[in-house]
Amino acid sequence: MERMTTRLRHLLAENDYLMAPCAFDALSARAIEAAGFQVAGTTGYGMHGVMLGAPDTGLLALNETVSALSKMQNAVQIPILADGEGGYGNAINVIRMVREYEKTGVGGFFIEDQEQPPNCPFIQKTTLITREEMIGKIQAAVAARQDPDLVIVARTDAPFEEAIDRANAYLEAGADMVKIIPKTHEELLKLPGRVHGPIHLGLYAGKGINDGMTAKDCGELGYKIITFPMSCLFAETAALLSILRYIHEKGTDEGYQGDSMAFDDYLKFIGVDRIREAGQKFLKGPRYKK
Repeated sequence: MERMTTRLRHLLAENDYLMAPCAFDALSARAIEAAGFQVAGTTGYGMHGVMLGAPDTGLLALNETVSALSKMQNAVQIPILADGEGGYGNAINVIRMVREYEKTGVGGFFIEDQEQPPNCPFIQKTTLITREEMIGKIQAAVAARQDPDLVIVARTDAPFEEAIDRANAYLEAGADMVKIIPKTHEELLKLPGRVHGPIHLGLYAGKGINDGMTAKDCGELGYKIITFPMSCLFAETAALLSILRYIHEKGTDEGYQGDSMAFDDYLKFIGVDRIREAGQKFLKGPRYKK
């Protein structure tokens, strides 16, 4: 079977741009695949919320993330581009991170140039490591990967001009792609013409940076992978609160008018047919006879 790393490489070569909504667990990854997307991202913001009930403040440990990524990639047949935070330490830690991430089967990952522990830039201002230290991390990641198709993305949170200089230096150091966080709409428009390689872009609704723009618009500007880091997380959280408030008020879930699934529809979505087929084929012995 084709490795997810190789599939991601093929998709990048065959498409002008790719859309990748971000998953935070196996269920959301399966939903992204079922909706027809060819690639899924992941969101450290969402994984912190789902696994710890906490904001994205770098609290998740490497082993926790690896365990989650293994389950997510095992649940789908599309490549996952994972959040590698800041590599969980210095360049030596990055070596271990790459080896552990490769075991999960993901198609690739990105690492960022924040000081450790990292945090979401929408929560508090980020502090960056030096460009030289980040280059060392990228070179360590490239040297550590056993699968040459594993896609390595280097993210920078630096201000516009510095971000461009860093991004180009990170590409020269061996990164396959860079991820830049534009601070304004004007920066979003200008970045592709200044960066000497493919760019990963996250779209955030209501921030005034990409308002009114579609993934196609961004692809035409020159962005290669366009992710939606918060969409699934916020929609799922809103849906959970909606049904739970209804139950709390009514004492029942009957009559709820919000989006939901029928019992059998959920079973089909989650793969019950595959489990039943496997059971019919492999479950032997008298206790399995009907």
